[in-house]
Amino acid sequence: MSQQPVKRQPNLFVEIIRGLIDNKLTLGLLFSILFSALAIVQVTHLSRAQLIAQDKLLQERDELDLNWRYLLVEEEFYSQHARIEQIATEQLNMKRPTSEDEEVVIVP
Repeated sequence: MSQQPVKRQPNLFVEIIRGLIDNKLTLGLLFSILFSALAIVQVTHLSRAQLIAQDKLLQERDELDLNWRYLLVEEEFYSQHARIEQIATEQLNMKRPTSEDEEVVIVP
């Protein structure tokens, strides 16, 4: 007299699947919700990756702009007349001509 126990509670997962198969509209809406949720996740990921790339490019632009400004300052420094005269006297042993060293040439 061994009888199997009678199941009084239906399997919930099986009942949900049967209900979805019976109601095609609900199944279609469920898949469209899942698809749109995955699409939102993907778009959010791609937009964040683009923002990170943009931030890196902006940082690189700022560094290049700073280097360009340093180069302008350096160019200004090297183009100063006092600096040129100092290099000419110290490294090249040049001097300003005196009035005795000057010669006047008359061109007819």
